[in-house]
Amino acid sequence: MISNALGHLMNHAYKLGNQDCPVFLLDGPEPIVIDSGVTCAAELYAAAIRSVLGTRQPSILFLTHVHWDHCGGAAYLKKAFPAMKIAVSRQGEKILARPNALALIKMLNQAFSAQVHTIPDYASLMLVEEDFQPFDVDILIEDNQVFNLGAGVMMKALATPGHTQDHFSYYLPGPQIMFAGEAAGVNYGLDAVSTEFVSDYDAYLTSLHRLAALPAELLCPGHFQHVMGTDDIAAFFDRSITATLRFKTRVLELLEEESGSIDRVVKRYKAEWYDVIVAPNKQPEVPFLINLRARVAHLAGRAAAPTSRGAAETVD
Repeated sequence: MISNALGHLMNHAYKLGNQDCPVFLLDGPEPIVIDSGVTCAAELYAAAIRSVLGTRQPSILFLTHVHWDHCGGAAYLKKAFPAMKIAVSRQGEKILARPNALALIKMLNQAFSAQVHTIPDYASLMLVEEDFQPFDVDILIEDNQVFNLGAGVMMKALATPGHTQDHFSYYLPGPQIMFAGEAAGVNYGLDAVSTEFVSDYDAYLTSLHRLAALPAELLCPGHFQHVMGTDDIAAFFDRSITATLRFKTRVLELLEEESGSIDRVVKRYKAEWYDVIVAPNKQPEVPFLINLRARVAHLAGRAAAPTSRGAAETVD
């Protein structure tokens, strides 16, 4: 089953806020939150968390990565839940120390806030006027690190780079729940899942295969639909891997047709893919173009300096 629905999912897992930039809550003796969404919806997230936990506070906020729409509400949630610690990868902590990165996160959140009145999922909701604020990191995450969430529930942190260098996913082997951020791809409303590598194509494919090999009953990507059931999750990963391979093929075709012009390739691919998506199930245009340009430039550079075909790229 693939669904946009908010609320309780399974085994004390909740999807909260709104379906395009949700946060996830795992209730239990040590409640945790996965990602903090966009800044303007931070009070919406806080209220939804309180509706489940009452007066209890989350113990840890785990960030999948420090893109604007995944860390935007972190500082606000920290104020709402002072006892909560914030966990980030070492690479993420380094990014958050860069003034230019913080400025970009703030700018993209401001741009999104300015347009939310046109988005049904936000227009009638409680929104805050605050700008994105920097926040302190309390816990540095390592690959394969295991967190004890109480009552015998364990969660493993998995380095899944490719979308970004700092990307981590979180997996609970007992209930077989996976919080994949953007390491698994995103369905924006088309039949094919959108590939979401930004920093490294090969690493992204490797991460996809790493996640696809794990048994899962619930897959929670960072945007839009979550997926329930082993068969549907396996099919989702197959579509995501196929979409990634097809994206590379199409971009390389366009680069050849456009004599290597990244600008023209970005324009043509946007027209073929982004412009045909019916709102609101689409990423805002500014970050979409930033990410698309990064992907095209990466593949252009990769084509100019070819390497041996990796095992992760042998999918038919």
